[in-house]
Amino acid sequence: MARTSFGVLGLVSVALFVGVAQTRSGAPVATVGQIQRAMVSPSSDIIFNVSSEAPATDTEWQVVEDAAVILAEAGNLFMMDGRRKDEGLWMELAGAMADAGADALSAAQTRNVDGVLDAGNTLIEVCEACHQPYRDGGRPMGPPPGTNK
Repeated sequence: MARTSFGVLGLVSVALFVGVAQTRSGAPVATVGQIQRAMVSPSSDIIFNVSSEAPATDTEWQVVEDAAVILAEAGNLFMMDGRRKDEGLWMELAGAMADAGADALSAAQTRNVDGVLDAGNTLIEVCEACHQPYRDGGRPMGPPPGTNK
């Protein structure tokens, strides 16, 4: 009898957990700036650096793959409620970032240096197009005029 009661209690617990899990939705934790600093900048640097030193080992290629995954998912994170700036250009550019990351991933998985570089070039275009209206107030990317950076 005790075994049956435990079994029923266990099923009820699982049913309650599943019900809660099905109603839960993700809520943003990081800001766009935090995602940019923690994920996008370091990962894009890895993709861009393929132009100066192509990965030679499986371990090096894995680093490029991981960076590409982060970039693709960062684009998705930028589209979440609570982060997206608008339904137009912001969503288009965040989607393009996710696509560039996915392209870099596909290229890295097939050890295609030119494909990674192409995805990196697309990423540069997407970043420039996004930074001007949303981060830099229309100023091109790079250090502000008059700085020594």
